[in-house]
Amino acid sequence: MKNEVYQGKIKKYDPEKGFGFIGSAEGDIFFHISDFPAAEGEPKRNERVKFVAVKNGDKYKAVRIERVADHSAKAKKSKVSTHNQSITSALLSNFRG
Repeated sequence: MKNEVYQGKIKKYDPEKGFGFIGSAEGDIFFHISDFPAAEGEPKRNERVKFVAVKNGDKYKAVRIERVADHSAKAKKSKVSTHNQSITSALLSNFRG
């Protein structure tokens, strides 16, 4: 792995221990919560990220992690479903009140 930007998904995160793993094309890579953007909340499983990999002993560690907008078909379907639920709730509240 070179000092370039890679992409992957959060595979696992343990909030008690403060670390997790990102699944990428190059394999699973360790990350520590201190390298994650704290202002945006804790990482969630399957969340897309980009990062730089640096040598950490005999393995690699993800640093300078950034969230990436998920433009996959599954994410779009989920957004549409959430939007439709909010519209339905709004319409139903008009009938009830």
